[in-house]
Amino acid sequence: MTATKNEIVAANKSAWNEAAERHRAHEQFQALLDGFATPGFSMLDETLTGRLKGLGLEGKTVAQLCCNNARELLSMKNLGAASVTGFDFSGAFLAQARELAAAGDIDAELVQTEIAKIPADHDSRFDLALVTIGVLGWMPDLAEFFATARRVLKPGGHLVIYEDHPILNMYDMLNMDDLEDGQPAAPILPDESYFRSAPYKSDDGLDYWGNTVYDATTCYWIFHKMSDVVMGVVRAGFTLEDFEEFPHDIGTHGHMENQPAQFPLSYILVGRRES
Repeated sequence: MTATKNEIVAANKSAWNEAAERHRAHEQFQALLDGFATPGFSMLDETLTGRLKGLGLEGKTVAQLCCNNARELLSMKNLGAASVTGFDFSGAFLAQARELAAAGDIDAELVQTEIAKIPADHDSRFDLALVTIGVLGWMPDLAEFFATARRVLKPGGHLVIYEDHPILNMYDMLNMDDLEDGQPAAPILPDESYFRSAPYKSDDGLDYWGNTVYDATTCYWIFHKMSDVVMGVVRAGFTLEDFEEFPHDIGTHGHMENQPAQFPLSYILVGRRES
């Protein structure tokens, strides 16, 4: 039986809350605590930093949809945003976000909510809304998600998406034990159709930092094509201002970089709310 949208959201929320303590115990979280204790620290890469600065990040009112532990959100505050607000359905990850904010004495508003249920008092509030790696695949309804992004932005405000390329849905995540000198021991071959419509169901856990498998709450990953994303943004009432695909990895597919026949691993899309 196919899970409903509400069942998918509820299951994914439970899975992320369950994974939080594993992430909290990882050395990367301590590195973030140490980093944010340094004034002006940002963990954003040059690609995203350049786009945000080009949109005039300094002095802007900024939101992040699905902020997780808010590492990108807090980085934007350190890069000059006037105010930052993060939305996420995982209370456990928002608790980590508050730890990171406290480490750097960074003022950030953190709101626990499903994205579609962001309270109306945030409507037309923000100059910029950021969506980063690994968000869209958890969304069973892209139209609803982009409508919410438009709702919280001011007229003229920008939606910025910096994500894994959807083509990566075709490839299983490679275990680090299968690498030789950081490269795959065998050719990288697809194991899913790019056009898969059924959600991918997993109970292996969400420990992408430690790369461990554990007996976890079932979660669901949704396959969205690049055309679904681009046209979803346009149909939600945004004007497409920028769209670029990149050969570099921004998440857990570094072994797919620098291949003889390189395909896109990430992309940036910028849309502007017109009215």
